Amino acid sequence: MTKPNKPRPAKKKQFEMMDPVRDFLRDLPGDIKQELNSLIWMLEQDGYLDYPYGEKIGGDDDLFAIRVIQTGNIRVFYVYGQDNAIYGIHAYEKKTEKIPKKELKQARTILKILTEGGLI
Repeated sequence: MTKPNKPRPAKKKQFEMMDPVRDFLRDLPGDIKQELNSLIWMLEQDGYLDYPYGEKIGGDDDLFAIRVIQTGNIRVFYVYGQDNAIYGIHAYEKKTEKIPKKELKQARTILKILTEGGLI
């Protein structure tokens, strides 16, 4: 006798990966992609990520980061959008203790575009 499958809980949020993130991740090893997918699943299910898996970027009310730390040192910036959307807007490989200004500037530029477009 087989056990019936438990229904999966309904997602609270829907993660949408923007092209810059998809392009960045394309050539990364599979184990990094697998960890990121697990973290995205947690984010969609719970609607947020606790530290050490996620963090709010200081000084920004709207900017957060997924922290891939087991298989690499990758950060994916994300923002909460209208309705149940979460947008993965920028990704980079973390090599220093602080977030590089270039990476933060890129994420804020995309955030501004999304805000002006009415998605945030």
